[in-house]
Amino acid sequence: MNLSLQLLFHGAIVLLIGSLSGIPYGSAITNKKDEEVIRAWRVAHSGLSMGGTTMIAFAAAINQLDINAIVLSILVWSSVISGYGFCLALPYGAWVGHRGLSIGKTIENKIVYLGNMVGATGSLVSTLALIFGCLQSMNVVS
Repeated sequence: MNLSLQLLFHGAIVLLIGSLSGIPYGSAITNKKDEEVIRAWRVAHSGLSMGGTTMIAFAAAINQLDINAIVLSILVWSSVISGYGFCLALPYGAWVGHRGLSIGKTIENKIVYLGNMVGATGSLVSTLALIFGCLQSMNVVS
C-alpha cells in the first residue's frame, strides 16, 4: 500500500470538506448571523482547509524520510484519523452551536468534544511521528 498516496487522498477529502464549509461561513456573514455562528463556521472552514493542506504537505514530505514502516504507518494513519475527527467536530459543532471544549451535558456537545479530542490527539501523534522520522532520517536517533 502506498501510504503517501493514502495520505494525499484523505488530505484532499479533508480539504474538500473545509472548502465546502466555506458555503455556510459565507452565508452566515451575508445573512448577518450572530458573531458566534460566524466564528464557528470560520473555524470549520479555515481549520479543515489548513488540516487538509497539512496532510497533503506531509504526503509530499514523507517520501524524503528514511524511516521504518511502523513509524510511517503511525504518521499517516494518525493524520488521517485526526483529519476526520476534525471533519466531524468542526462543521457539526458550528451547525449545532457547540464548541466541544469540555465534555458538557448534551449529546451534541459530547459528539463535538469527542471529535475534537480525536482530532487533537491524532494531530499530536502524527506531528511527533514526523519529528521522530526526521531525526531518524538525519541519523540523530536510531
